[in-house]
Amino acid sequence: MIRTVLAGLRPTTVPGFRLSSKATAGALAVVGAAGMFSVLATASGLVDLLGSGDDTVLLVTLGGLVGLVSSIGYTRIRPAGRIRDADVLGGVTLCLLLLVLMVGALHLLIGTTGSVVDALTDATAGLTTTALGAVTPDLADHGGRFLRAGSQWIGGLGALMVAVAVLPFFGAEREFADRSRVHGRKPMAPNQRTAVRNILYVHGVVSLGTWAGYTLAGLGVFDALLVAMATASTGGMVDGDPFTDPAVQWVAVVGMAVTGTSLVVLWRLVVGRSRGLFRSTELRSYLGLLVVGTGLLLLWTDGSGPDGIRRAAFTVTAALTTTGFPSAPAGTWAAAAPVLLLGLVSIGPMTGSTGGGLQILRHRALFQIALREMVRQLHPSVVSKVRLGGRVVSESTLARIVVVQFLVVSVLFATATVVASLGLDLATALGVAVHAISTGGPVRALDGSLLDPTDWSAPVRLAILPAMVIGRLSIYPAMVAASSAISVVRHRTRLGRRIRAFRRRTG
Repeated sequence: MIRTVLAGLRPTTVPGFRLSSKATAGALAVVGAAGMFSVLATASGLVDLLGSGDDTVLLVTLGGLVGLVSSIGYTRIRPAGRIRDADVLGGVTLCLLLLVLMVGALHLLIGTTGSVVDALTDATAGLTTTALGAVTPDLADHGGRFLRAGSQWIGGLGALMVAVAVLPFFGAEREFADRSRVHGRKPMAPNQRTAVRNILYVHGVVSLGTWAGYTLAGLGVFDALLVAMATASTGGMVDGDPFTDPAVQWVAVVGMAVTGTSLVVLWRLVVGRSRGLFRSTELRSYLGLLVVGTGLLLLWTDGSGPDGIRRAAFTVTAALTTTGFPSAPAGTWAAAAPVLLLGLVSIGPMTGSTGGGLQILRHRALFQIALREMVRQLHPSVVSKVRLGGRVVSESTLARIVVVQFLVVSVLFATATVVASLGLDLATALGVAVHAISTGGPVRALDGSLLDPTDWSAPVRLAILPAMVIGRLSIYPAMVAASSAISVVRHRTRLGRRIRAFRRRTG
C-alpha cells in the first residue's frame, strides 16, 4: 500500500514502454502486497524461535523469497507519467485482497487451521481489523499467534494510510487533510511522502506506548506485545482473556481511547500544538460519547462502584472504537444495552483513526446536510454552507459523504439479507452485518452474551467477508474499484459481441 501511495514519486531508468495508469496501479499493488507479506512472514518466523521453532524455516524462507521477488518487481516497474485517482483507489483495493489471500494461504501452510474457510475468514478479519476471526492458535504456536496479531497491526496501519495519505490526496475529503503551514504550523500531511512518514511515526509511538503499558500492568512481554498490536490497530482478536486483571483492563481502556482518536489530533499533541485542541467539535463529541455511553451502560446493566465503572468503560470503549475486545456481561442487561453498543459500533470513532464505522465527522456532516435541506424548504433562496472543523466543506465532498452513507446502508442490508437467508435469525443477521461493515466485534445477543463466529456455518462466514473488506477500505475505494472492474467487463463483453457479430456478417 505504501508503494501505491508513492507511485510516480521516484524516477526510473528501466528501459521499455511505460505502463498504463491502470497497469501501474495494479503492478504496484502486487509488489506492495508481496512486500508486506514478506515482512509479516519473516517476522512471524523469527518470533516462532521463542517457542518450538517448527515453522521458522518455512516462514523465513518464504518471506525472504517473496520479498526478493517484490524488490525485483518494484525496480522493473516503469510507471505511467500520471496515475488516475480511480486507478490508485483500485490498486489499494487489489493490494488488500491479494494480502488476504496470501495470509490465508500462510495459515494453511503452517497448520494454524486445516480449513480453507477458517483460514480465509481469519486472514480477512485480521487485515480488516474485524474481531470476527474463526481461528484460535495454540498458545505454544508463537509464530501463528504473531501472524494473527501482525496482520491486525498491518491492517490498522493500512487503514491510516488510506484515511490520511490516500483519500485526501485523491479526491475525497481534501478539506480535512492537515496540510496548512499558516503561522509556522507543522502539518502532518503537507504531501504524501511526509504523511506516510508521520503516520509510521505516530502509529509506532502509540503501539510502543501501549505495549509498555500492558507490560507494566503485569502481562508477559510477548503477550503484552500481541495485545498491544490488537489494541493499536483496533483489531480486537486476542488469545484467551488477558483482561481479568483490573490494571490491564484500564490500560486497554486508555489504549483504545487513544487509537480511536484522530491521528491529526495525536500529531498536534506530538508537535506541541495542543492549544485550542478541545475546541474541536469532533473530539468533544467523541469524548462525550465515551462518557455518556459508559453512564447509560451502567444504568442499563445494574452496574455500580469502581468495578462496574471499569467494566462499563471497557465495553463502551471497545464498541465505539470498533476494537471489539470481548467482555462477558455482568449483572442483568436491559434490552436497551446491546442496542446501545450496536449503535456505538455503527457510529465509530473519529475520522483519521484506525477504527471503522461511518465515523463521527461524517455523522456530523450528514446532520448538517439534513438541517440545511430543512431550512431550504422554508427559504428556497437561502445560501447555506456546511462548516466542519472551522472549514467550509465543498459540495463535492458533501455529495460523496451522502453517497458513502447510501452505500453503507446498501451493503449492510444486503449482507443482513444474505446471512439471514443462510440460517441466522433477523436480529443476529443485522448485528453481524453492522459489525462486519463497521469492522467491529464481537456480536452480542439481546441478553448481552457474546456470539461465537465458529458456530456459524461456512456460507455465513464467507458471506460477511466482502462487507469486512468494504468497511475497512472506508467504502469509497472498494466501490470505485468495483465500478472500474464492472466497466472493464462490460466493455470487453460488448467488444466480444461486436466481434462475433462482425464475423457472422462476413462469414
